[in-house]
Amino acid sequence: NITYKDLIKLWGMPLNHQVTDLDLTIGHISTDSRTIEKGDFFVPLVGNKFDGHDFLDVAFDIGIRAAIVSKEFKGLVPTGLPHWVVPDTLHSYQQIALLHRRNLNLPVVAVTGSVGKTTTRELIRVILSSLGGIVSSKENENNDIGVPKTLLTGTEKDAAFVLEMGMRGLGQIEHLSWVAEPDIAVITNVGQAHIGILGSRENIAKAKSEITSNLKS
Repeated sequence: NITYKDLIKLWGMPLNHQVTDLDLTIGHISTDSRTIEKGDFFVPLVGNKFDGHDFLDVAFDIGIRAAIVSKEFKGLVPTGLPHWVVPDTLHSYQQIALLHRRNLNLPVVAVTGSVGKTTTRELIRVILSSLGGIVSSKENENNDIGVPKTLLTGTEKDAAFVLEMGMRGLGQIEHLSWVAEPDIAVITNVGQAHIGILGSRENIAKAKSEITSNLKS
């Protein structure tokens, strides 16, 4: 349900702009060149060992509708591909997920904790399933990529989201809370996990409590 007009409000007019109807939806959002289909919107993510920009030509040949491209990308964007140049493609991916979350306006339950996150997430999902379709985190998709990916799978037919949020340091759960804008936040406990990174149990508690930073009142 996200349109070109929505993205223009975020990033301005795209380059190679060829769309005459700005109310057209941007299509399915893909971050994986191996599963791209014709008409998709491509978000090339960049990691320590991969760069999705390497597959822009492949995605274009398949028939993607548009894409976003990092300003750090030094290669050539395929001629004729509508695209936005952004500072960070991951952050822009998260912006799209937040926009989708707001458009759907479904209840979001966010779960974190030193242990028990996945069990608690699954218990909540099962309890809420009587309300209808529950979109829930899968496996270890509880990070900067996994949380927006889960949000983007939600539809108007669903009843709620149940999102697991993990962290490796201060500020990370705060960012995930920004992406998801939870209605309900659950902290299972504050244990000793990550004490080598954060230094104390008090800092772990602070990091877990970041889940409330964008909690709805």
